[in-house]
Amino acid sequence: MAGVLSALIAVLGTLLGVAVSHLFQQRSAAREQVFMAQQQLRGERMAVYSDFAGALTEFRRGQHDRWHRRDEDPDGDAHFEARVEAYRLRGVALHALFRVQLIASGPVVVDAAKNAYDMANVVHKAGDRGELSALGARAREALEEFVRVASGDVR
Repeated sequence: MAGVLSALIAVLGTLLGVAVSHLFQQRSAAREQVFMAQQQLRGERMAVYSDFAGALTEFRRGQHDRWHRRDEDPDGDAHFEARVEAYRLRGVALHALFRVQLIASGPVVVDAAKNAYDMANVVHKAGDRGELSALGARAREALEEFVRVASGDVR
């Protein structure tokens, strides 16, 4: 009888060990999945935020070019081409803004992105070089604020 009891205890111990190992492996796998998902989201946010900053920088540059071409010759071909390019760049920046809205963790990042876009969108409306410089600086500062806020979202 002692041999059977010993064998039964050994089998129960083995089964308990297998069950505990399985439980720890499941928890470990779940933690690994969460970690991998967080890393993937972080990488996607990094790419989207970086793309937005690049698109907005180009849009701002296009707005400056549009203003300068209008200042040189409002009825010239260069102004027309600069305006068309500014419209194209605005579309690229707006698309990048939509991507930010889809992936951002909260409204603070989205609001900073919208503000940066809005600031860049009015640069071409400057009345003179001084106003152009001021509007360009505000647009650059708004973009820098977006980058500062977004960097907290990818940490």
